[in-house]
Amino acid sequence: MSPGAGSRAAASAPHVGAYRPGLRLVRRLYLPRVLGLSLGGLCVAAALQQRGMLEQLWPLLAFNALVWPHLAYRRAQRAVHPRSAEHQNLLLDALGGGFWLPAMGFNLLPCVLIATMLCMDNIAVGGLRLFARGLLVMALGAGVGGATLGWQLDISSSLSTVVACIPFLVTYPLIIGITSYQVSRRLAEQKAQLQEMARFDPLTGLLNKSHWHAQLDAEFLRWRRSRRPVTLMLLDLDHFKRINDEHGHPAGDEVLRQFARILRHHVRDVDVAGRIGGEEFAVIVLDSSAEQALYIARRVRAALAAQPLAVAGGVRVSVSVGIAEPGAWQGSAAHWFAEADAALYTAKREGRDTVRMAPRSPMEPATEPEPETEKA
Repeated sequence: MSPGAGSRAAASAPHVGAYRPGLRLVRRLYLPRVLGLSLGGLCVAAALQQRGMLEQLWPLLAFNALVWPHLAYRRAQRAVHPRSAEHQNLLLDALGGGFWLPAMGFNLLPCVLIATMLCMDNIAVGGLRLFARGLLVMALGAGVGGATLGWQLDISSSLSTVVACIPFLVTYPLIIGITSYQVSRRLAEQKAQLQEMARFDPLTGLLNKSHWHAQLDAEFLRWRRSRRPVTLMLLDLDHFKRINDEHGHPAGDEVLRQFARILRHHVRDVDVAGRIGGEEFAVIVLDSSAEQALYIARRVRAALAAQPLAVAGGVRVSVSVGIAEPGAWQGSAAHWFAEADAALYTAKREGRDTVRMAPRSPMEPATEPEPETEKA
């Protein structure tokens, strides 16, 4: 084969490695189609035998019941648009099912079973639109079957026909139920994953701003009810814009990721850490006083000072911290947050790389940690 022929073959081949929406649908419908058409074929065979037409039509029935499901699967799996191909396969199922209705003389039990199951497949996969199209195609198939084989009514079912319909009547709804359960469970898992993803900042893995503030509101209300100690700690990386300007935004993102790991390492699992802005972080330190939060803040600063972050050959980063406890004079969690933010602003204004504590009451000045113990 010439190189040109090889490239043409590769170009005409289906996009096996590419993502094609609908492949999961194709795989999910394969087993129900194999079992449904084979068991439905057993019903049709019994009805044809009752009319004395099985010997005449068994090759066509065998193809429809035993061969077509595998051809349909291969066709949809190799299609550029598998979902559209699977919808076409369902319409071809309806066309074949419609053909067998007059062939069976509209024998009531097998005809109702086959028509109902085909309609159920269409509405489950494509909604009312595919259901309506399936009805039209089934009517077309019935027209072709009636024109080819004649229109004769034989609606009563013999005992052998009833017995042949029982496996289809029992098994196929179970298959559909199991498939529907698997789909609903997968959707529930995906929904849970999306909800979990919506709660967290994708860059750092910490709670995002909205969910962290929701936790802050809840903890403030809990404090007002129980007066159990809780402390708010706001952290802001110093001169972060300089990191972005000198090393680029990817390096800045890596700094944020590494700082988030340091923060998670030094706070407890019960504490609520979040990213509330570009380089701004916050921690609700549960069941702890401001002095205990101060200890955590110093450990975080010490970890940053101990060695440069592994970014762009090593970047030195420092952090300013504001700490506040809730107070009876605060009307809401927003007031509590504002006091911690004011303490953080004071730390920034007074030289950065330091910790400041908000006053414990409106009449007290801001508390400054002792110089000899503040620096890590």
